Amino acid sequence: MKPFETGCKKVRRRIYLHDALFLKEASGSIDSLDMICPYAFREPLAPEPASAFDRVRINLTQLDRIYGEIDRRHDIVLVEGAGGILVPIKNKFFYVDLIERWKIPVLIVARLGLGTINHTLLTTHYLHSRGVKVLGVILNDTDGVKTRATLTNPQLLKKYLPVPVLGIFPYIQGFREGQVERKRLATLVSKHIHTEKILKALHFL
Repeated sequence: MKPFETGCKKVRRRIYLHDALFLKEASGSIDSLDMICPYAFREPLAPEPASAFDRVRINLTQLDRIYGEIDRRHDIVLVEGAGGILVPIKNKFFYVDLIERWKIPVLIVARLGLGTINHTLLTTHYLHSRGVKVLGVILNDTDGVKTRATLTNPQLLKKYLPVPVLGIFPYIQGFREGQVERKRLATLVSKHIHTEKILKALHFL
């Protein structure tokens, strides 16, 4: 589920989703795109200003209902955020508030390169201060460029984080925009991410 997607293209009154469609195809979900992504906005902004530009009122009760329906259908539900835990969804309501509202643990996906130490530590400590369970951190190699930062960041994070670093998702050479290769993605996750630790934390193992 991706509750909000922004920066969507609108052609002839139809909004085209990108991230939600990728999630649907990568996971093999049979849920409708309207359920996977209840709110799609045209402006590439946080949900609060993006919804204002589209003159749409975000209804949290309706969002609760959709999440509840998806949760009943599946053993595991992955809810994707956008931009960070303090991105505003509506007036004085942030992603961290949605996390608390739904009582869901967090898996932090952070960039591998420069700047990730500060952002990742801040995010983890703030979530803990709010009483939110953090399963761990996955580092994402988005460009495949090796620097001193990318080589040293994983060990520094392992040293200072109060939660485990669950692996580094590698840069995929030749991965085309909009292309979904489920078997390849599954193989990479299995090889590079400690999924068993995640499942144990969720009491599936």
